[in-house]
Amino acid sequence: MSSPYRNNIDSNFNSFKHVKIRWQKTLKFLEENDTINNGLDIGDRTDFTTKLENFYKCPFNNTDIDLDTEQLFGNYDIVTAFEIVEHLFNPLHFLLQIKNILNKDGILYLSTPKGKPYFLWSKEHFHEMEYKRLFSLIERAGFKIIRKKEIRIQPFYFYFTGIRPILRFLFEKHLILELKLKV
Repeated sequence: MSSPYRNNIDSNFNSFKHVKIRWQKTLKFLEENDTINNGLDIGDRTDFTTKLENFYKCPFNNTDIDLDTEQLFGNYDIVTAFEIVEHLFNPLHFLLQIKNILNKDGILYLSTPKGKPYFLWSKEHFHEMEYKRLFSLIERAGFKIIRKKEIRIQPFYFYFTGIRPILRFLFEKHLILELKLKV
């Protein structure tokens, strides 16, 4: 299904400055874990998938399905969903699918923009959630939050290039979460 809320991942994607900053800060957030044997990086394969494989020293698969309606298959020790939920029509279905494929002691790393005023949303975002709604969604899907961190993904000079970037400096942050299944 084609959707205006889906990003097109092409060769240019890997070279965007904000993507590289997000990947760098995300890698700092991740924790090494010797018990991870396999992983699933939600979305198209990017250079970051290779970084995850090198970091965890195990193979990572990727997805090529409609995450709003289709099922995920497999069993994974780790699932990463970086900057995905804000593009989906049905994030609860998505999180329930991850719950079904995540091993009992597995880890889900998820990142998403923190909700900000609508006029600052990216045109590719179907929604952005404030903490209360996001945390409620996570709990409803059967996950608990282990750790969380707010980050900025733009180079600092970006925020001084106009009125909209200044507003983004005030309102825009991204949230990285480490989640586990509720027992």
